[in-house]
Amino acid sequence: MKLVGPYAVVGSNERILIFGVPFPMRTLTFILLFVAAGSVAQPGMPRFTFTLATHAAPLRPFTQEHRVEHHYQELLPYVGVHRSYAGPAVIVPLKGGSLFTDPKAPWLVYAPVEGEHVESYLLVIAVSDTMRIDLPEHMEPLRERAYERWDRDTPEVVRFRKGHYALEELLKEPRCTKAANQLALRLIAAEKAAYAKQLKEQEAYYRAQPPPVPPRTTEPPHTPTQEEIESEIAQRPGMIEVNVDSVVDGNVWVRISGRVMLNGSCASGMPLYGVELRTDTSWVERIPFELIQMDCGMPWADWTDHPVMIPLAWWVRANSREGQGELVPGNYRLVFMGANMERMPTQPFRID
Repeated sequence: MKLVGPYAVVGSNERILIFGVPFPMRTLTFILLFVAAGSVAQPGMPRFTFTLATHAAPLRPFTQEHRVEHHYQELLPYVGVHRSYAGPAVIVPLKGGSLFTDPKAPWLVYAPVEGEHVESYLLVIAVSDTMRIDLPEHMEPLRERAYERWDRDTPEVVRFRKGHYALEELLKEPRCTKAANQLALRLIAAEKAAYAKQLKEQEAYYRAQPPPVPPRTTEPPHTPTQEEIESEIAQRPGMIEVNVDSVVDGNVWVRISGRVMLNGSCASGMPLYGVELRTDTSWVERIPFELIQMDCGMPWADWTDHPVMIPLAWWVRANSREGQGELVPGNYRLVFMGANMERMPTQPFRID
C-alpha cells in the first residue's frame, strides 16, 4: 500500500482507505466517477480583461481619446514535427465596454482575443503616444489571477504611458494590483446590491397582487377534441427554410431557419429528420421519418440560419438491417419537420 496525501493506493484485490474509511474497489470506482462528474460541472475560469488608468497618482480612468488593437499570429495545426505553425499576422480592433452602469465611473474594459497565439501584443494609441504591451504565450496564470479576485470577469488595471512593456511587468505594480482589487470589490458590491434590489422588487410585486380567486366549482379538466388538437398544431410556427451547405465523407451540413421539431435528447440540438433516395420515377424513403421524441430535452427549437451536422452515413448504418446499411451512391435529400407538423425537404445532394 502506498499513501498519497489522505488517500491510500492499493492493489486490485485489496480495500482502500479514504480519510481513514475503508472502501472496496467497486465503491471506489463509483466515488471516482462521481468526483469526475462534479469536476466537469464546475464553471470555467474568468477571462483576462484589462482597463486603462492614468499614469499619475491617484489612478483614475483613462479618458483621453484612444484606440486599442490586438496584434497576433494564430497557431495553426498541421501534421509534422512541431504540429503547428504561425499563421498570418492579424490585427483586431478592441472595443471597450463600460465596467459599471454608473455613467460617473467611465472605466472601459477590453478583452483580447483568446486562443493559441504567438507574437501577441496590444497597441494603445492615444493621439501621438503609443503604448505596446506584449502578452505572455500562456494566459492561464492571468486567468487564475483574475479568479482569485472573483469567479467572474474582473479587469486588471494598466497605467497608460508611452513605451514598450511586458504585461507581467505592468501587473507587478502595487498600485495597479490594489486598484484591480478595489474595482473587483465594487463589482461584487454592485452585483449584491442589484440582487437585493431584485428580491425587494419581486417581494413588493407579489405583495401587491390580489389574493387568488377561490375555485367556484370543481369541474373535470377539458379534454381537447381531435379538431382542437389539429387546430392548435396548425397555428404553431413552422420551418422557414433549410439549405445544404456541404457534404463531406457522408456528413451533411445544413442550415435551418424556423421552428423545427427536435428528437428530445438532453442536449436539445438534433432535429428529427428522414432520408429519401431518388429513384427513376420518384423519391422513396431510405430511412423512414419516425415522429418519436425522447422526454429529456426540448420538443422544438426556434433557429435562424442555425448550422447542424447530420451524420448521414452513420445514421443509415445504425437504422438499417444487417448487410443493408451501406450508403449507396445516388441523389439524396433530408426531410425535416416544423412545429406545425409540416415537412420540408432539402435540395437534392449527391453521394458518390
